[in-house]
Amino acid sequence: MAEQARMNEQQFADLAAACDRLLRAPSTSLARLAVPALHFLNEHPSTLAQYATLFSARSDDRFSDIPKAVIRAARGLTRSLATRRPAPAPQYPDPIDVLIVSHLLQPDQLRQANDFYFGALQSQLKERGATSLLVLVDHLKGARKEPDVPPTPSPRMILPTTVSPATEANIWRQCASAWRALRREAASAQISAEGRVAMLASRQALSASTLVNLRMHAALAKICQAVNPKIVITTYEGTVAERLIWRAARAAGKRPLCVGYQHAIVLERAHAIRRPVAAPGINCDPDVILTLGEITHAGLSASPALKSARFIEYGSHRRATLPALPQPQHRPRRCLVLPDANEHECLTLFEFALSCARLSPDVSFTLRPHPMFDMQSLLRSHPELQKLPQNVSLSVGTPLEQEFAQARYCLYRGSSAAMHAVRAGIKPYYLARPGEIPFDCLSQVADWRETVTSPTELANCMALADQTTDSAAASRAVNVCERYVSPVRPAALNELLAMVSQ
Repeated sequence: MAEQARMNEQQFADLAAACDRLLRAPSTSLARLAVPALHFLNEHPSTLAQYATLFSARSDDRFSDIPKAVIRAARGLTRSLATRRPAPAPQYPDPIDVLIVSHLLQPDQLRQANDFYFGALQSQLKERGATSLLVLVDHLKGARKEPDVPPTPSPRMILPTTVSPATEANIWRQCASAWRALRREAASAQISAEGRVAMLASRQALSASTLVNLRMHAALAKICQAVNPKIVITTYEGTVAERLIWRAARAAGKRPLCVGYQHAIVLERAHAIRRPVAAPGINCDPDVILTLGEITHAGLSASPALKSARFIEYGSHRRATLPALPQPQHRPRRCLVLPDANEHECLTLFEFALSCARLSPDVSFTLRPHPMFDMQSLLRSHPELQKLPQNVSLSVGTPLEQEFAQARYCLYRGSSAAMHAVRAGIKPYYLARPGEIPFDCLSQVADWRETVTSPTELANCMALADQTTDSAAASRAVNVCERYVSPVRPAALNELLAMVSQ
């Protein structure tokens, strides 16, 4: 389990600024852009975990990862040489109007007609006479059961994970150069926030994650050169992958319209999504941002640093149409536990819920992992979760709307599922942990959601909620969530396609 960072608000701000300065330095290169630590996303613990050592009393500044890097380089070149079969050229109409870059996190995604992140976007584009290709960035670990993509109504392919030996060698040269430059900057900045971040970034310049990012960039540039898309669209959270996708698209030939889809909750202190990278000589920022709903549209478009981007309110295909649900007071005393896709977060909420269940046998708890989370892996590593108390159940595969109909409360931290629970009339409880910066995804409904820190506190809050309900606060919260996550707006695609029409 990753070490959890503890930092205050000033350290958080200093860290974000230091990352941006290093990305915008005159010596910035493509390899530096590919370093994950320099893309400071937000206050989520999974983001802060990689910076855990920066503010500790003993910082590991003298550590050298060169021996591991040499082994990693040898393995990378070996795999590249062993891959005799070249990356398949897409057998689709040329040119492609819209290239959609999404992410393959579970093998089951290959059997689904619609993409997890973009839904039925390909069929919607086809209805408008636009051709498209869905490229899946492969995040699967180990061997995949389905080596090829099953036939689907719309063309798709998995992005190759290996590159040619020459490209692999060039990537390593770039990483070594970035490592040396970052080490020099770390030495000159010494113990400042920028110096500590530069030292961390220098280690990551030789890491597996940076290499994977650069291989992805090279493979995607090759595809863009082959299909010459008018539009390249991917998710938009401020991650390193997104920036490299747009850089690859622009480096391949004709300049396409680069589009980011803001598909997830924007946390209160989200940093990377609210500003361009603006790296000198490396164009990696979006031209257009599709937003999740009215609230994020207004918030992001008001960001001073994003004035050059165009915004289109798009919505979400994951916004469920809720059926007529029983009033909360007529539902069972059940609490839905809604973690996000991070393992540490899942374990934190599930262990807390188990403690609550033992304290409150009259309340049932439903543990519902994120759909992109490998729950079987968690069960194998934590066998205690396989023997649940009588009032605790595990929900995998049940439609969320069905779970809503049987719940009065939900326990959450960063999952957007909590927002949909509020739409269903469910009372939300945010679990806060000592010493961490809050990352409550429902911070905008402060007069309805409550914060808890212990099982006893949650039990008392749920009992009080059963006795008195603030209907006005609940109604305001529903209104906020309805405006935050809008249904997909068909006219948004018309607006987007009109930008590239001749």
